[in-house]
Amino acid sequence: MDGAIFKQVGNNIQDILAAQGKTQQFLADGLGISKQVMNKIVAGSKAINVAEIRQIANILNVTVDRLLTIETETKQVHNFAFMGQIENEHTKNKIEFLQTVIDEILMLEEYANA
Repeated sequence: MDGAIFKQVGNNIQDILAAQGKTQQFLADGLGISKQVMNKIVAGSKAINVAEIRQIANILNVTVDRLLTIETETKQVHNFAFMGQIENEHTKNKIEFLQTVIDEILMLEEYANA
């Protein structure tokens, strides 16, 4: 599986946890791993194998297919608007990071209001 798939699986896990009112710590405890490792799985930055996906599905009482579902729905993207162009690569990276943080805050607000 490639990195995009791990990120999608992580997003699916996060969505399921939110829908069930469960935490990453709950899942980490069920898997016998630390919350830090669980956070990497949910972020899509840690590769997981088929057996681990099956174990996660069992703990969450969902199908493996549900964890592997690829989202086709387009999500709202928030873009910063600037007058002019940013030339400095370091500044571009910082702005992209800020945009990621803002998107995550908006996602958390959506979960909180759901």
